[in-house]
Amino acid sequence: MEDIREDLLLECELLLLSFATGIQDAAAWPDYTCFASNQTGNTLFLAIGVAGLTNNAYSYPNIGVSLSHFVAGGFIMGQLGNYIGVRRRLWLLISNFIQTALVFTAVAIQYCFPIRRDGPAAMAVIACLAFSSGGQVAMSRSLKITEITTAMATAAFIDVVVDPCLGKLKNRLRNRRVMFLIMLTAGCFVGAFAKREVSSTFPILLCAIGKGLVSVAFLFNRPMAERDLERLKE
Repeated sequence: MEDIREDLLLECELLLLSFATGIQDAAAWPDYTCFASNQTGNTLFLAIGVAGLTNNAYSYPNIGVSLSHFVAGGFIMGQLGNYIGVRRRLWLLISNFIQTALVFTAVAIQYCFPIRRDGPAAMAVIACLAFSSGGQVAMSRSLKITEITTAMATAAFIDVVVDPCLGKLKNRLRNRRVMFLIMLTAGCFVGAFAKREVSSTFPILLCAIGKGLVSVAFLFNRPMAERDLERLKE
């Protein structure tokens, strides 16, 4: 029931989730022509499709499923976190366990059914990955480490280059943003090459393992000090 503190371990856990997110999206896009986490891209493709500017280049049902389940995941998991306590260790364990279980479910569906762009199996995989991603982003944002969103890179790129203390040796916020971008990008490359060299299911499995490791790591975060708790109450 302890609230965990903001420290290096928590940053590393969020960075590992960022790495897993990169793997996941790099694997999902080639098979399903939609993103599981990058909803900016999905929103754009949805608008392009509705306007009739493409020739069946994207799966619009998959995009709709991804976008709706991402929002649902963020809403349900975010509001539950508000009720239980967004920094409470129990909630972080429950939230990340649910996210991990959904990604493993996606792995099982891909393993049991032929991988096709469209159809019920494809939608089920996207729904699991998108709901998990929405819950993950809601969890990370609620922790107030806004420099590590675990999913969206656009704002992080700009925040790095406009930082007035960009050139200072000690700049923790800059370091967080840079490490987030490195881990997300590295995850994208790992996911892409894992899909090419092994299979479509393997990178999703890597994502699930990464999220599972974070679930275990949450057991070892140190509790928040009393003075920090009082500051949060204020």
